[in-house]
Formats: sequence, C-alpha cells, structure tokens
Amino acid sequence: MPTRKLSYREKFLVMDREALATFCCALLITLFFWAAIFCFGDSELSLLSFPLWFVLSCLCGYLLSIVGVVILIKRYFVNFDLDEDAKEEQHDVQ
Repeated sequence: MPTRKLSYREKFLVMDREALATFCCALLITLFFWAAIFCFGDSELSLLSFPLWFVLSCLCGYLLSIVGVVILIKRYFVNFDLDEDAKEEQHDVQ
C-alpha cells in the first residue's frame, strides 16, 4: 500500500478517525463478551465440553476481534509518514 502525503492537520484528522473506529470496535467486542455471559451464564448447555457462555464469550469473542481488526485495517487505517508533511503545509509553517 503506497504511503499518502498528508498535511499536518489531515494527519491528526486521520488519527482521530482511526482512534474512534478502534474504540468502537473494542466497545463492540466488550459488549459481545458481557452479553454472552449475561445471556448464557446460567445455562446448562455446553459445547466442546465447555459451558456455552465460555465458548461464546472467549472463543467467539476472539474470532470477532480478529474480524474487527481486519475491518479496521481495510476500511479505516491510512498509511502515511508521520515525519513528512505535504509540501503545501511546509511552506505555510516557515
């Protein structure tokens, strides 16, 4: 993936968007984890000799986190160099 040239301001906007998307993904995974425990904590059902709440919260939560990270990388993260600003922004600062 090629490196994009962004101005100083654009870099912070991209980083803010990436941070917000990452926070939302982490919140979704946490909610899934606790919902699985809350909904199936008292259940006698089991899968692979583990209680169903454990399989859903831990094993399926792990798979959900992998899918979440792939989506974050493909849709929200931008490849740019932190050290270099776009040419038009450098002239404004000097």
